[in-house]
Amino acid sequence: MGTQRRQTLRHWYGWTIVIVAVLSQRCHGSCLEKELQRREEEANIVLTGTVEEIMNMDPVHNTYSCKVRVWRYLKGKTMVNGEVLLDGGNKVMIGGFGDPGICDNRVSTGDTRIFFVNLAPEAMWPTHKNELMLNSSLMRITLRNLEEVENYVEDHRMINADKPVHFTPAPQPPDADSGRDELERCCGASETDSGANLCESVPRCGASAVA
Repeated sequence: MGTQRRQTLRHWYGWTIVIVAVLSQRCHGSCLEKELQRREEEANIVLTGTVEEIMNMDPVHNTYSCKVRVWRYLKGKTMVNGEVLLDGGNKVMIGGFGDPGICDNRVSTGDTRIFFVNLAPEAMWPTHKNELMLNSSLMRITLRNLEEVENYVEDHRMINADKPVHFTPAPQPPDADSGRDELERCCGASETDSGANLCESVPRCGASAVA
């Protein structure tokens, strides 16, 4: 009797794991991400940076803000004025993490990402005054991701300047790619790797490309 009961419990436990896994996959798949080009167009500021501190946790909405050390502005540097800059000018506060309307919306301290953000509107003051707000999913730092974002930023800039969209600047040699510096800051990689990702072995920063 006891053996049969244990087998029944084991059976139901196994099915519970399967059901939870399926539901989790469906929930994840139901989050429809916008195309990268549209995400770039809707963000007035695009930057790369490392999360240094998580703060301002909202226990009701499960959202939070992060203090981020900025490595480089890919777009909108002139919009980030003195009131937004922190700690000598190389850090900013970014809010909106945990927002269910954004697919990839969570980070941990030490994560280095590409951030698509906008200045917090007045409707969100005073709670988020002088903050940048996450506008779409985070992107991991890889050479491929950096190149794709930079290309869209450049195309957008040329359209705004009434320049031909088909014009493209001369490509830089791989050693001059600024993305390599960001990868080394992010992962501590010093050796040269012929692959598309210099620090693939570091899960926090160099995981597979996420569009």
